[in-house]
Amino acid sequence: MAQIVRLATQQQRSEREEAAQVAEQLSLLSDEFLKHLPGEARIAISRATYALQKAARPDTEEGLWPGGFTMLSRMQTAAIWDAIRELPSDDRPNQVRHAFDLVLLNLRQDTGEVLLTREQLAERIGCALSNMSKIMGTLEKMGVIRRERRRVEGMQGRGMAVYFINPHVAWNGSLDVRKAQAKDTRPPLQFELLQGGAT
Repeated sequence: MAQIVRLATQQQRSEREEAAQVAEQLSLLSDEFLKHLPGEARIAISRATYALQKAARPDTEEGLWPGGFTMLSRMQTAAIWDAIRELPSDDRPNQVRHAFDLVLLNLRQDTGEVLLTREQLAERIGCALSNMSKIMGTLEKMGVIRRERRRVEGMQGRGMAVYFINPHVAWNGSLDVRKAQAKDTRPPLQFELLQGGAT
């Protein structure tokens, strides 16, 4: 069987080398120095370093983590799985679990945004768009995801629904950014109840 080889142009190789060099320079900043910077500056440096490292080694078979990786809170994830299993059948627990898995596999590296649209999620799960709205609404009520509306030029109404993972559940990207966003986000409701000692 023939092997596919990914070729990079001279310009791409040069850009990757430059990105790697700048990322290396940023990584030399000492923890002591970073500690004295405002939080926004530390997050900006963390995001820039991560973006440069990603540009230096794009997600290919040659990369260390093809396609990136997702960090999960084991306790939160287990609590969410348990809560999904306890959903009534009218809430379509199997499809909610499928949606949750797709969310985890499709997170933007620096913000935790779910990169699949509601339409794409519905297509992958094999359900009607109206059912997909209910499924994502269930995950939203559980505190697993949050939803924002993004205005799209030429589109009427409130805008397109954009979903983000709760950083207490999972994260795909910089830990510094995750900590900052988790600080302003409540943990999922089910896990708060478990923490409170409910039996």
